[in-house]
Amino acid sequence: MTADPKILILEDNQSDADLLLRELKKSGLRFTSEIVQTRLAFEHALQNFSPDIILSDYALPSFDAITAFRIKQRKYPHIPFIIVSGIIGEENVVELIKNGVTDYASKNTLVTLSAKISRALNDSIVRKEKILIDDRLKVQAAELIIANKELVFQNEEKENRAADLVILSENLKVRQEELSVANALLIKQEEKVKLINHELLQLNLELEERVIRRTKALAESENRFRNMMETIPQIAWTNTVEGEVIFYNQRWYDYTGLNQEDSKLWGFNTVIHPDDLKNSLTRFRLIRKTRDGGEFQLRGKRADGLYRWHLIRLMPIKNEDGQMQLWVGTATDIQELRVLQQHKDDFISIASHELKTPITSLKAALQLLDRMKDNPSAVMLPKLIEQANKSLDKVSTRVEDLLNASNANEGQLHINLKTFVLATVIDDCCQHVRTESIYTITTRGDMNVEVYADAARIDQVVINFVNNAIKYAPESKEILICIEKINNMVKVSIIDKGPGIPPEKLRYLFDRYYRADNSGSRYAGLGLGLYICTEIIKQHQGQIGVDSELGKGSTFWFTLPIA
Repeated sequence: MTADPKILILEDNQSDADLLLRELKKSGLRFTSEIVQTRLAFEHALQNFSPDIILSDYALPSFDAITAFRIKQRKYPHIPFIIVSGIIGEENVVELIKNGVTDYASKNTLVTLSAKISRALNDSIVRKEKILIDDRLKVQAAELIIANKELVFQNEEKENRAADLVILSENLKVRQEELSVANALLIKQEEKVKLINHELLQLNLELEERVIRRTKALAESENRFRNMMETIPQIAWTNTVEGEVIFYNQRWYDYTGLNQEDSKLWGFNTVIHPDDLKNSLTRFRLIRKTRDGGEFQLRGKRADGLYRWHLIRLMPIKNEDGQMQLWVGTATDIQELRVLQQHKDDFISIASHELKTPITSLKAALQLLDRMKDNPSAVMLPKLIEQANKSLDKVSTRVEDLLNASNANEGQLHINLKTFVLATVIDDCCQHVRTESIYTITTRGDMNVEVYADAARIDQVVINFVNNAIKYAPESKEILICIEKINNMVKVSIIDKGPGIPPEKLRYLFDRYYRADNSGSRYAGLGLGLYICTEIIKQHQGQIGVDSELGKGSTFWFTLPIA
């Protein structure tokens, strides 16, 4: 990797830029950086700062990463370009990488950015070395073509001279009777033959020397090729036209834990997941049959026994005549990409189910109301209206969760701050539970403390915590809300006496789309409630968390600044 690389950061948010620099320094990376926000500053930095790598936000007020990438590609195509953003979707990431963007890192998980920068810089060095190697190979190929032409020309000369020898021999036979007369001429012919033999000897020596030089050049070329295969981050190998693997790079041995002998005996068969083996071998044979290269996906076993998804690519190596010489294969780890795709599919399935159920109920109620519109039933009419309203409320709640999550994800969650008594808002938002259920909600602590916050958003957080307490701790009939001052902050705790939450699940509770389960049962919801609460409290410069002990209950809490 380049020592002390120059990093050009395209970011309009100074806080995000500072966070990015702190994360890179914390990772131990030594670098020089420059931060720009506009197109003019970006183009000036490309020419004068001469960066080794570019980190760009996806969207800026008057500029964007795609335009910056295209500007960079026109003049500096070898500089790696990594998009660092929190709003770009997985499909956009895949499309950008297909179009040439080096990599993508989320602002929410900057811990992997240092590794991606190192990998991108190493890849850039490898590409530059590959270009140099290709240029040298072209020069060597041109020299070999010239040498072959010279050999053809010299062979033709040799054949012509051999024909001369045949003619001389025939003349000698014809003139054998005139040997005494032609003795002088014969001597001259013998001298000419000696001269030709000497020239042939010199030509043979020269040919042998050229063959030796060419063999050495081929050996050096093969050595450079192997070195290149060892520098790439993917698993790489080569196999013959018949399919026999003749080389693995060191990444193969590090990943699989196999030695050279085991790789020759079993190789891919022991590494590929049993469910993928048959299909992978079929695809491999099909690609070899088409001779055009191709790719497919499979699960490969790591040395620790864990299977991870890989993208397999096979490319043919042909000579100047278009004849197959060997195949080069690579395996790229795409496990994280597959997980992201699965998360997206799961969320779409959950959202569809959560919206379809209340809509179906609403449709049924409306159909019944339509049937009895001419002869309404005094008994059924209020029930159907109530059922329709409840279904509509559920749909509205799900849509509101989606909108809030989207706004939070894009940093557009609006907060209207004002001063108010916290206990009053908490008491008002819990009235629906006190009047409509068997649960008792008790508020204790500092009932007069005032906070500077958005009352509607805090109401939303408290209701979410209380509803979760009722949903996941149904046997806990009493819910306690505590309000206490801690320095210049107010801490609000919602306490239940339910079954508690397993320790291994606590870290995921506030993640987007996470839905807890209890005894194998799935609860309704999109898994967005606690995520939205987290974003609301962050906007208030507060903290949010949970304390839980199995068998004793859970305490969900958040803090707000005192007015």
